[in-house]
Amino acid sequence: MSHLMELIKALVPHIPSQQELDAEYLGEAVDIYDVERRIWEIDHRAHAPLSQSLGGAVH
Repeated sequence: MSHLMELIKALVPHIPSQQELDAEYLGEAVDIYDVERRIWEIDHRAHAPLSQSLGGAVH
């Protein structure tokens, strides 16, 4: 059975979790102010309309 799981893992590409994506996004910050802004964006993402969450324009 473990050979089957290894085969499946090899065939299915890794899909990063939201936590991994957030950590990468924070790691791209250029200074402490950018980090704070990005943290605020992550914290408030759940309250944004879907179009903004997906990168839509802010009106």
